Amino acid sequence: MTISKVISYKNAWDNLNENHQIELQNIIQALPEFIDSYNISRNNDNRIMYREIWEQKLIERGWYVIDRTFYSETGQRIIIGNIGPIKNGVSASVSIGHIDFLNRWLFQQTVLAAKYQIAKIPILLVPTEEYARRIEDRYIHRQSIEMILRQIQPLAPLSHSYPFLILGYSDQPSLNGTEVIELESDPLIIENDIVIDRCIEFPSEYYQAGLNILNYFGTYLREQYPEEDAKVKIEQNGQIVRLIIETSDGEKEIIEKALEEYQLIITGQKKPEEITRNQKLILELNSELRIAKYRIETQQDIIQVQRGQIENLFGIVGNGLINKSQINIDFKPVISLSNHTIINQDISHVLSDIDELKQLIPIVNSGYIELEDLEGSLVTIEKEQNPEVIKNSSAMKKLKRIIDSISEGNTELSRVIKTAENGWDTFKNLAGKYNKIAEWCGLPQVPSIFTK
Repeated sequence: MTISKVISYKNAWDNLNENHQIELQNIIQALPEFIDSYNISRNNDNRIMYREIWEQKLIERGWYVIDRTFYSETGQRIIIGNIGPIKNGVSASVSIGHIDFLNRWLFQQTVLAAKYQIAKIPILLVPTEEYARRIEDRYIHRQSIEMILRQIQPLAPLSHSYPFLILGYSDQPSLNGTEVIELESDPLIIENDIVIDRCIEFPSEYYQAGLNILNYFGTYLREQYPEEDAKVKIEQNGQIVRLIIETSDGEKEIIEKALEEYQLIITGQKKPEEITRNQKLILELNSELRIAKYRIETQQDIIQVQRGQIENLFGIVGNGLINKSQINIDFKPVISLSNHTIINQDISHVLSDIDELKQLIPIVNSGYIELEDLEGSLVTIEKEQNPEVIKNSSAMKKLKRIIDSISEGNTELSRVIKTAENGWDTFKNLAGKYNKIAEWCGLPQVPSIFTK
């Protein structure tokens, strides 16, 4: 399998070839296995979903699949199900052929992936027009790279803020090599600096010592990585301290590495001399740690410091620097940590399947409205951990009612799902996840014939 044609934006193709050769080779190697496995699956009774086969082929090569739903600091659901498996900042998705898939992937999924720092180079894989004509399965060949180019080119120069790649693959080598079409970007679009943001809330007894430790990170970064052009700022809001790092070159791997090193030193997992050979930096780091301990010790009479609190301070700073739990994005984008959103993952997975079903159904269809209503009800119990509350909720009653109506095949929604490409497989996934919740909270289950 070869990549015959490429649609590149913001030099994404050059970036991929220069910095991600292993990921590119993984994709090329996985493509023929994916096509073969899908052809075998679609001829069997127990079909595997098109996207799941692709994901599995990349997982075997060390890629990983993120949760399909993210949450902002305020608890808002942000769905990112079509970005595909990820490795070293590259994501790779296969087109599902739905008429609206390209718009969703390009103008929603890739934007979210970039803003959340999930993927720097999102990739969409589609067959070439010539290869698509020879593929028996209509589900794969519904979109070709030439068709996508005809849709995108009239929009150039694009105002899209982030890089992306669309790769056209074929089973025949191209006589003229890989054709690369670099899309023009709007010159008036201002590139924002990448910003890494860590927020830490300190107890009052640790505040001053913790603030000084964070302040010293700017010195550590300059001494350890003098070639890195980055600005480090500290913002204070009550007991909350924000460490903000801006870098103009768009590469944040070095910053992340520096944060990880600093966290290891602060938490005592490594000595400064194990991280750096800079003797001046080693002496200053040891001095900063001693000063932090001294600040805590001198307040013993006021705050009644208990045994272990000095180590607790270093633990708080270390966790704040390295923790990558929930993230919040604003227009910069800025990443902020939040550890307060606790969700029911099973409900979250059901919501993701419902979103996929919605993508297969025209908005004007009455079934789309049913799914919208169900989605709204499920969101209200997504953070609920009590099985009794979930069992007695209207959301679960609606979910069971819709699953039953689709299974019986007597509704418009059922007819649409059965005729939509991959609609029945998605529905069976949904029913299987309902059964998992039902078993946990004591609700009636769906017959296994309708589940995966």
